[in-house]
Amino acid sequence: MGNSGDAAFGVIAQRLGYQLRRLDILAMSGLFDALSQIGLTPGRATALVFIALHEGCDQNALGRALDINRASTMATVNGLVALGAVERRAGRDRRSNALHLTDTGRRLRAEVEQVTADHDAEFFGVLSPEEKLLLDQLVRKARALNAPESQRVNTTTRAILRRIK
Repeated sequence: MGNSGDAAFGVIAQRLGYQLRRLDILAMSGLFDALSQIGLTPGRATALVFIALHEGCDQNALGRALDINRASTMATVNGLVALGAVERRAGRDRRSNALHLTDTGRRLRAEVEQVTADHDAEFFGVLSPEEKLLLDQLVRKARALNAPESQRVNTTTRAILRRIK
């Protein structure tokens, strides 16, 4: 998986997208292993944190935030309910449920935040603090500027939003 294997892929290995994907595979593999120690997958961990930050959200909102389909959202929520981390309560209408963390879920969220912080520190510990900051800035910039039009906030809108605050 290192640079020595890149020669096997020729010019493709010179593409930044290829390198980012390989980096993602390495990072997520380590994160998967770390989170499995507390009984979660990266997807469920992300869902747990989203629910904590958006207490009372419904499954549709969760699915949109995670960019996953209904079936995957249902499976994610069912898994968190089975762990005793999330409970469904009556939603805004008869067809929806509001998602809330249980006490177990709040404890698990704290563990998720610690595990992900430890993983980031270890995985990206090969970079200097300045390199980490620069990498973060560049990745966020590329994501923001390549986001679908519907997700972009143009500069005029940003200026208006700043004035509203």
